[in-house]
Amino acid sequence: MARVNTPSQPMTELYLIQGEIPDTRDLDDARQWVTIYRELVTFADRTLSRLRREKGGNLEADGSNASDADERGMEGHLRRLQLRLDFWERRLWELAGLDLDVRRRVLNYAGQRLTLTRREAELLAFLARRPGQFFPAAQLVSLAWASPELSSEQLRTYVVRLRRHLATTGVPARLVSEPRRGYGLVFTA
Repeated sequence: MARVNTPSQPMTELYLIQGEIPDTRDLDDARQWVTIYRELVTFADRTLSRLRREKGGNLEADGSNASDADERGMEGHLRRLQLRLDFWERRLWELAGLDLDVRRRVLNYAGQRLTLTRREAELLAFLARRPGQFFPAAQLVSLAWASPELSSEQLRTYVVRLRRHLATTGVPARLVSEPRRGYGLVFTA
């Protein structure tokens, strides 16, 4: 069966916090790192937004903006934090024992075998490869299924079914929707 995860970065490229052990086998550690990095990403994103708002009226005598360097530095920091969050979400999927066979439309978790519809399996596979990322309904329909003719209501039907499947099997992930962001798969920590 094919596992739905992507290879992790080489150890030399990792941006680690003291005590962070990427090859941990402890699911609770992975959940905790997801929580930590999710908070750090949120904080860095808010800080970057504030820097961009404040940038407007702070031009130097030569026409440059003193906060450009701060903004670029924060953008790089945010990218590194997002990479770490992505890594830990993938690691959590792996440690949680989730195995999705898209071709056979089967999700295995904790000894349970759950048969999905084709569209449910494709939607879960698409979102599982992009944990924590959100997609508006129209974009998700197009990207996950390459079927832009499907309506938002039809997507909601599959989302409700998939949410039910994830909840009843106790999978440590939720399919959530956020206003103005869309749908995303978020691992619970």
